[in-house]
Amino acid sequence: MMQTTQTLSFPINNWGHLYSLQQAVSHNDQLTGRKLSLHGRILNNPFLNNVDTNITLEFIQSDTPPLYTKTDNALHILGDLSLTQQHLISCIQVDRSVFEEMRRNLMEYADIEGIHIMVSLDVLSDVQHWPANKTLKIVQLNYAMKGDG
Repeated sequence: MMQTTQTLSFPINNWGHLYSLQQAVSHNDQLTGRKLSLHGRILNNPFLNNVDTNITLEFIQSDTPPLYTKTDNALHILGDLSLTQQHLISCIQVDRSVFEEMRRNLMEYADIEGIHIMVSLDVLSDVQHWPANKTLKIVQLNYAMKGDG
C-alpha cells in the first residue's frame, strides 16, 4: 500500500517552557536548556482506533538550523512521533527563530479567554490504523488560534 498522510488534531491543554540549564541537567536533558512542551489529547480519531490518546510534543531549540531529510515526494520530515501505551510523543529540533516565534505566540494567546490553540500534524503511514508501538514520520505541523463562537 502506498504511503499517505494521516492528520491528527488536538487543542493544547497546557504547555511549559523550560529555560533553565540547571533544570535541564537535573532532568537528564543534556541540551541547551531551551525546550517548549505542548500537551494535549486527541479524541475519537479513526487512525488511532477511536481511542482517546494523550500527546506530548517537545520542541528543542537547536544552535544550528536542523537538517531535515525529505521523503520521496519532497516533503520535509520534521521528526518522529511514537505511540507507546496510548501516548504519542515527539521531540522536534527547531532553529532559534522558529522556537522564539512559537514561544511568543503561545505566551500571547494561551491565556486569552475564549481563545484555543489547535495543533494539527500529518504523519506518513501505509496502513489505516496506527501500528502498535510504532514510530511514524511527521511531515506537517500547524497550529492556529481559534476563538469561541
